[in-house]
Amino acid sequence: MRIDTSMMTDRSFLKVAYTGRNAGWRYLTGILLAMGLGLGGYTYVGMPIATVIAAYLRFSRDEFHSPGSETGIELIPVNSSEISYISSHIAFAFLCIGIFGVVKLLHHRKMLSLISPDASFQAKRFLLGFSLWFVFASLQTLIEFLLNPGSFVWNFQPLGWFTFLPLALLLTPIQTSGEELLFRGYLLQGLGLIVRQPIALIGLASLPFALVHFGNPEMERGALWIALTYFLMAVFLTTITLRDNRLELALGVHAANNLFVVLLVNSKDSVLQTPAIVLQQVPTDPRVTLIGLFISTIGFYVLLFCRRCTFLN
Repeated sequence: MRIDTSMMTDRSFLKVAYTGRNAGWRYLTGILLAMGLGLGGYTYVGMPIATVIAAYLRFSRDEFHSPGSETGIELIPVNSSEISYISSHIAFAFLCIGIFGVVKLLHHRKMLSLISPDASFQAKRFLLGFSLWFVFASLQTLIEFLLNPGSFVWNFQPLGWFTFLPLALLLTPIQTSGEELLFRGYLLQGLGLIVRQPIALIGLASLPFALVHFGNPEMERGALWIALTYFLMAVFLTTITLRDNRLELALGVHAANNLFVVLLVNSKDSVLQTPAIVLQQVPTDPRVTLIGLFISTIGFYVLLFCRRCTFLN
């Protein structure tokens, strides 16, 4: 992707870091505290909640097994996707709380200063990023289906899907927003204090996002190509954040990407195991996925930031 250096002519998104208290130790401490709170939320809140839900479902299953089997009603299994989704995504709620705390208490800044220089949130930009990326994700999946239709199977189970839907709509944006606020907001602005060269800044800010995803099972498809895919996605999200001088587009893109996966088309080896409508049993060649993502990011960037584009006006 060609990086337009004009994105750096107005650096007010990065200059927000100069307001408040911005010593380096504050950023290092802030990252550790926010991530520590997220881990603590998973360990001491998410897992206990998952245990209680699992115990309740196990009791319900044993208590009502016969009526359920007689009427043909499929009971939700004990190890349902809802349980794991709730327990893991509670961590991101605590991560968001942690980021809010460190920005307010350590840096004496407004939380929304991680989103825009004027500490505001523009829903129009979020929805634009969400809808446009949803279209690109759909087109990429359609092409993969045309290349290998036998790898996709219909997986729609109404009871499980509609039970999971409100959880996905509530928890997924919390997860994606937590990651965006941490990597494209807090970390990017902090690095902007010491890294002035645009390409270096984008690379350094994107690397941690890619690294935290290297433990995902998707890496087994081809570690190098999947690693490059994660890194490309991070570079793309960082680039549009700097280019637009705001975080809403990245928030929308990330939310659309994950909701598309968990609700519509998931893969058998995905780290997010959910009752999606369609299941891809044989993952697409990771090189094809990387190329498809590259084309999608270029298309998104051109549509939103070409000189004649009016979407963002």
